[in-house]
Amino acid sequence: MKDRLLHKVQETIDRHRMVTVGERIVIAVSGGIDSMVMLHLLMRLRERYAVVLHVAHLDHDLRGAESAAAADFVRNYCETHQIPATMTRADGRMLRDRRFDSLQAAARTLRYRFLEEVGDRQRAARIALGHHRDDQAETVLMNLLRGSGVRGLGGIPPVRGRIVRPLIDCEREEIEQYARKERIPYVEDSSNRSLAYRRNRIRLGLLPELAKRYNPRIMYALANAATIFEAEDALLNEMVEKEFHALVISQSSQEVALSIPSMAGLPSALRWRVIRRSAEALGAGRSGLTFQQTLAVDRLLEAPGGVVHAPGGLRVRRADEGLIFAIERARVRDRIAACSLVVPGLTVIPTASLSLHSEMLEQGAVVRPTGDTRIALLDGDRTGTALHVRGWEAGDRFVPFGMSGRKKLQDFFVDAKVPREDRGRIPLVVSGGQIVWVVGFRTDERFRVTAATRRILRVCAVTTGDDGR
Repeated sequence: MKDRLLHKVQETIDRHRMVTVGERIVIAVSGGIDSMVMLHLLMRLRERYAVVLHVAHLDHDLRGAESAAAADFVRNYCETHQIPATMTRADGRMLRDRRFDSLQAAARTLRYRFLEEVGDRQRAARIALGHHRDDQAETVLMNLLRGSGVRGLGGIPPVRGRIVRPLIDCEREEIEQYARKERIPYVEDSSNRSLAYRRNRIRLGLLPELAKRYNPRIMYALANAATIFEAEDALLNEMVEKEFHALVISQSSQEVALSIPSMAGLPSALRWRVIRRSAEALGAGRSGLTFQQTLAVDRLLEAPGGVVHAPGGLRVRRADEGLIFAIERARVRDRIAACSLVVPGLTVIPTASLSLHSEMLEQGAVVRPTGDTRIALLDGDRTGTALHVRGWEAGDRFVPFGMSGRKKLQDFFVDAKVPREDRGRIPLVVSGGQIVWVVGFRTDERFRVTAATRRILRVCAVTTGDDGR
């Protein structure tokens, strides 16, 4: 098993040309079993490829003493094995303040940014991550449940830019067996067992059920499907690049204009990708378009006129024979009009492009999802049911969760780096004139759930058109 896993990783590295002789590699090491096994294998292979290794560890500050212990573990291991390492601690509180992002998404964004920064400082050609075949299967299934297209079903690519994944062909069981045989130390991340996270629910619940009842080799099936989808996605991307450049009438950093007559003759699959490619050209590599928004833009090809507004200030309109994509970065957003919060029930807030789902629960009927700023759990006895939603007003103050004193909402927004033009579009849930929740950011300390709470008001913010919800 020891050499079999080593040879499998070596074959993966060679097949995907992950490493060139003499390169410097940054290795993302959390201290968990996957990253520790990857580090161990790369240490064994470094002479073969004549590479220089450098470990990068980010403490997200989300698990208290457990996070700090993992950082100490990685630091001590690297010192013992004389591997240079960059260790950084994030501000977990700021992570939780990320607007409408899930905690995991915010942490992932920060982690990748950190790794790229370490890679730049170390002048590394590659950054190695410890994703394996089981992660691949989980990702494909997650994306399928969200309604993703071929791109999402392609799963986790073995190589993307300078990111490489040497364990992508290895199974979790192989990795665990290797760790036991080699007596590789590692730390457990308790959050991996929390069912508050969708990926964990898929790994611990859905995938075992699928394997038991439908296909014992479900991991292989999903991983193989990902390989097929990835290859097809690459082919479609090549085709779209050619079509995109042929369709462009004019292009700048603020606007892209496409020829409607030429575009109308394309198959729908290519048209949709050209639409997303045009949005990407104005959005730093990410289209930000949902499938429904893509269809809305596509319908402009046959309409006499019309406009589609999308995230990031993107505005798409038809002008004669041209389809115009433009960014309106300085546009001041409409403010939220006051309305009652339906308890229990659904309250739609069009100006903020979200809806609020509320329900009143008995104490003990709910477990607080750690750090998910899209969900508020409030003392229902204190809030009552006569709540309303409104936008920010001059002089607004509240007591941020975890703090003891009142704070101006304007100062809170400044600290959270919320652009001035966006502040009026952030919903506030209010009870008796007091702010109980700055939606997507922080609840008010005065309405926190305590041991004396009998009823819990649960309010969930769902972005309109967000991933199939």
